Amino acid sequence: MIELKDIKNCESILLVEEAKSLQLTINNVLNVLQSKPVVYISLIKPYNFVLQDLKKNKKETDKIFFIDCITELAGGDVNRQENVLFIREPTDLTGLKIAIDQSSESIPGEKWVILDALRVLTIYNKEDTVLRFVQSVLGMTSSHNAKIVVLATKGKDESFIKKASQFFEKVVEGE
Repeated sequence: MIELKDIKNCESILLVEEAKSLQLTINNVLNVLQSKPVVYISLIKPYNFVLQDLKKNKKETDKIFFIDCITELAGGDVNRQENVLFIREPTDLTGLKIAIDQSSESIPGEKWVILDALRVLTIYNKEDTVLRFVQSVLGMTSSHNAKIVVLATKGKDESFIKKASQFFEKVVEGE
């Protein structure tokens, strides 16, 4: 499991973890950030499931704004809600970038952006497109006084993670 004690000192961090440990790592990141405002981008679970997991693990969700990229694709309910924005599908990187920009801009002061499962974007988009997206989002979050944590799962093709890691201040790999 990944050691997260220094996370608050980084502007951008890439956490590379085994898929089976991803939810635990997300919970640990949220523990470290506790009362900080967070924009949580979910690429692997619908908003309702993420919310259930967080509540089951006794995480406060009142300072979390969710960007859900999977519910509509899975045919779930995407009715307008106060603290969540639904993106049509993970191929809509422009829509996702606009959502991150607007939500980051609307939260005053320091905030955090958490993007779960970066590798999922490569299922729906070309690798080079995802790398440009990551670079763009990192620049944008910095301009909005936001720090960013991107989670990625280990996989057979480590070249993507290696290419993406060049954009981050710190890269931490789990065991």
